[in-house]
Amino acid sequence: MFLAAGDNFNPVEHLYDRFSTWVSLWGVHGNEFVSSWNDAMPGFMHLSQHVFMMWAAAAICIFGFAYVTFARNSRVPKGLRNFLEPIVTFVRDDVVRPSIQNPHFHHHGDGAHTNDSEEAHGHDELPKYWLADKFVPFLCCLFFFLATINLLGLIPGSTTSSSQITFTAGMALLVMLTYLIGSVYMSIKVEGGAGPGLKAWFFNLVPVPFSLKPMDFAVWFLLLIIESVGLLMKPVALAIRLFANMTAGHCLVLSLLFLNLLVPDGYEVWRVGTGIPTVIMTVAIYGLEIFVAILQAYIFTYLSAIFIGQYLVPEH
Repeated sequence: MFLAAGDNFNPVEHLYDRFSTWVSLWGVHGNEFVSSWNDAMPGFMHLSQHVFMMWAAAAICIFGFAYVTFARNSRVPKGLRNFLEPIVTFVRDDVVRPSIQNPHFHHHGDGAHTNDSEEAHGHDELPKYWLADKFVPFLCCLFFFLATINLLGLIPGSTTSSSQITFTAGMALLVMLTYLIGSVYMSIKVEGGAGPGLKAWFFNLVPVPFSLKPMDFAVWFLLLIIESVGLLMKPVALAIRLFANMTAGHCLVLSLLFLNLLVPDGYEVWRVGTGIPTVIMTVAIYGLEIFVAILQAYIFTYLSAIFIGQYLVPEH
């Protein structure tokens, strides 16, 4: 089938973001709508197959969880809820809670606490996972969304949005904004005011006390530069890791699948001889890709939880 496609067939087209999305399903009018929309809108608002795969993944997650929450909300979990509930529990108990600890409030009864339970009780009486549980919905959403997108990309004819660096960069930027805004908010809340809170947030970036002694200040300033670079490089590492792993897996599958194209014309028997083992290896790698799709979503979520906990509660 692939050899009959002719010279215009591109075996790595699966990795590209095609703008004429599923024209065979939509017909000519669908193609005209997508083309006219893309011509009228700036680049970041273009409709493409990656965009539709993201919409499909979001719709699957929203309707799936809405179904198990409202339609199947029973005391005994069964069906889809019985499948999703252990995964949510795993993300909460083994990813989020060990990574995000409660802060140490320095001021009590001075307006620093906005939660009723915090005003009524001291920090020692806060729920054990008070702060971590606030980020469980966000990180669960992150995990299921990425896992769904990665798995949808394994369907023949679709594309993998996570193999596009702009998509992974957007997800990493979302994580960076979460721990930046969250860390500033927590510093203000812990220190009891915007002024002391912002000052504490800035000095908490460096793991050593500030001092005006020449050598101490030189070390502190050097560490400030290193920590500031690390603050920005963490989301870069998140984006590149997810993008590289998803792209490498598809490249490996395509390389094995089209290895027999290197056999010259007139040696069809050799093509059969090379095609059988390469197809078997491709099926094995494809099965591994299913595991990698879920693993990469887990790694992205786990590192995001670590980064959020590191900056929201630096004393831990």
